[in-house]
Amino acid sequence: MVRTRRVTALQGYEVSTVFGKRNRSDEGDETVPAIVQPALHDVALAGKPEIGEILRRNGALSPQQLTAALDQQERDGRPLGEILVSSGVPAAAITAALAEQTDMDIIDLRTVETESAALALVPAGVARRRNVLPLGIHDGVLDIAIADPFDTKLLDDLAQIRVERINLVLADRQPLADLINLRYSDLDSVGGLVDAYADAGSFVEVQKRRIEVDEAAPVAQVLNKIVGQALRDRASDVHIEPLDVRLRVRFRIDGALNEVLSLPPEMAAPLISRLKILAEMNIVERRRPQDGQFTTNVDGRELDVRVATTATIFGEKAVLRLLDKSRSMRTITDLGMPQEAYKRYDEATRAPYGMVLVTGPTGSGKTTTLYATLRQLNSGETNIMTIEDPVEYVFPGVNQIEINAQADVTFATGLKSILRQDPDIILVGEVRDQETARIAIQSALTGHLVLSSLHAIDCTSS
Repeated sequence: MVRTRRVTALQGYEVSTVFGKRNRSDEGDETVPAIVQPALHDVALAGKPEIGEILRRNGALSPQQLTAALDQQERDGRPLGEILVSSGVPAAAITAALAEQTDMDIIDLRTVETESAALALVPAGVARRRNVLPLGIHDGVLDIAIADPFDTKLLDDLAQIRVERINLVLADRQPLADLINLRYSDLDSVGGLVDAYADAGSFVEVQKRRIEVDEAAPVAQVLNKIVGQALRDRASDVHIEPLDVRLRVRFRIDGALNEVLSLPPEMAAPLISRLKILAEMNIVERRRPQDGQFTTNVDGRELDVRVATTATIFGEKAVLRLLDKSRSMRTITDLGMPQEAYKRYDEATRAPYGMVLVTGPTGSGKTTTLYATLRQLNSGETNIMTIEDPVEYVFPGVNQIEINAQADVTFATGLKSILRQDPDIILVGEVRDQETARIAIQSALTGHLVLSSLHAIDCTSS
């Protein structure tokens, strides 16, 4: 079926086409005040092949993969590009196919400097919701990077931007989302909440050992912004540390701690109390270390937060371990391995037996790498079993066991039970002791493929 383009006026604003070319009128070179966006109006591109056909022709997709992806799209209604990325097709190949299909220009976000004037024109909520980033504005023309030209709600949001024209360019989805989170930081608005806290006083009232919390209180909002921004910055841990004259907040990103916020020392106690309430910990006990957890939702993503507190000379310190269940959706090709390293790693993980250890310091991506590997190996022809602490992501078709100290389910005892379940592939979340190491090595030598991790700086120390 051949589908045609349709032009929709945009309330008098001049907006260039999504194809990277200006639409000309019959009288001359005057730009038509409209958006030409076929996908936004349930129409397709006349004479243009479908994106799946372009990918197949470019060698990025096999006919079998395309058929499977189309079947998956019929079942769950997700965008085809999202399904293809989750099945291992490189995101760059999909962006290139979109550019070919729509005649849009592609922009390399690594070479782009965003302008504050452009950022101010698009609210952070719109940028994150639609995955769009304003880049710069010159002579009334606003340049915006987008990832999905087929977003049916994009036009409505663009109509609210008060500029003469908008020029749309394509960018890879994940780098675009990462840059949006970098440019729109929730922590920029914390200063106003700190002032509000100083005016209103403490949000925690202790009365007969009961704590009453106002969800809209400044301290509660500060904590929400810290956790939300940490997730957007891909932090693995958040450190909330009382010092002598201030409360320091640091994010661990790619293994390194970075200070992101400095708060008045008076906010330390109520902020830790708020954490304890969420994690169902003893709010009265301030001398002994405690552990807890809670679940929250950030930008539509479910986040499991593990909380650990301990007393220091300046008050209680808290460390939050962020377990983003959507982060495990990444594939091996998204992890940034050099081609030669990827080839060697792929060969090792496809061996019928043996052991593959992923090593590195805290927050270096060991779990993300193991989950991406498991996703690649998961098929109906193998029995995959895991023992984890905790289970961060549920894999369909994989038998997963979670550590339970009260039930005497440890890595060692769980691994012993797994060996009696006729496994082909075993994932051990972490080798923590000699017994677990001994059982894992024996398993690898007796016909099983064992995947695991070690807290070690390099292969030699492993």
